[in-house]
Amino acid sequence: MDAYIVVIFILAIAYTFYMGFSDGANAVATCVATRAIKPQYAIVISGLTKLIAPIIICFLLKSDSVARTVGNLVKEEAFVGISEKEGFIFLLSTMLATLSWSTVSVLTSVPNSTSHTLLGGLVGAGLASFGFGNINWNLVGLKIILMVFATPLVCMAVGFLLSKLFHVICYRMDRSVKKFFKGAQVFNVVLLSTSISINNVQKSMGIYLLALAVCKGQDTQTYTFDFWTVAVLSVAIMAGLLFGGYKLIYTVGKRIYRVGTLQSYVAQLSTATVALTCSFTGIPVSTGQVVSSSIVGVGIADRISAVRWGRAKKIFSSWIFTFPVAMAIGAVICLILRAIFV
Repeated sequence: MDAYIVVIFILAIAYTFYMGFSDGANAVATCVATRAIKPQYAIVISGLTKLIAPIIICFLLKSDSVARTVGNLVKEEAFVGISEKEGFIFLLSTMLATLSWSTVSVLTSVPNSTSHTLLGGLVGAGLASFGFGNINWNLVGLKIILMVFATPLVCMAVGFLLSKLFHVICYRMDRSVKKFFKGAQVFNVVLLSTSISINNVQKSMGIYLLALAVCKGQDTQTYTFDFWTVAVLSVAIMAGLLFGGYKLIYTVGKRIYRVGTLQSYVAQLSTATVALTCSFTGIPVSTGQVVSSSIVGVGIADRISAVRWGRAKKIFSSWIFTFPVAMAIGAVICLILRAIFV
């Protein structure tokens, strides 16, 4: 394998590890906050799911539309005639921008849009490398920028409606219903971990696909991902979950809205529904955004004042600024590296 591709793949593994570290907490936050599952058990269940689900869905079932979206944000004709070094600098700038902004997120312990960090860095580096006309702005506008604003609204609506529905269904049931929903959260953790992992792993698969395109001229439309690429990235996202992410459990599970057993179940179900839909329609969604927005929707269904709006506002603001900030960082890094090495 080309040395340039190896370096980019290693950086993609590091990014995938970070997604496991950060978004892993999102998958188990509400069930741990309600004490439905002990943290160590929730982590193990989620970790095994994150290892197995991408291999089954992304490799065996060939569902990789999110990876294709990432791989097509820059028009393929932009890669014609460029040197391997130029292609490498483009992707190196993308990953350096992504990892540097992700580090800031870890240090501040605020749920970060891992999706828009990567995509912003990619678009910024693409602008610096290939110019405005070679960015697929229809794809960027529809599946990235629009979704920054649409996803929270959709998740809040789904969370609100499902919460109201379950309250009506469970209104006359006895206390045993609480035990049912407490146990049902185990299934939800598996479903939610599946939806998160297949979306996140595919983002890194898309970066690897771009590395093959810019360094080897690979057609991004016809390439078939091999087992080891998917397996290594699946191991990375599982390892990230096992090594960290506990700090964000409190932020997501308690500081936005103090969820109860039923609210936790509904929030998980809402999140999984939206995330799975996005994964199978090629939208690289921010799972932290989906989880937090679903919790807000559930909180509003309870009562508006129950939502800690100051905390929610801070989180929502970070999502809005993530893409343009990452894009600027990616462009600056790329311009510097091109000035030095090209």
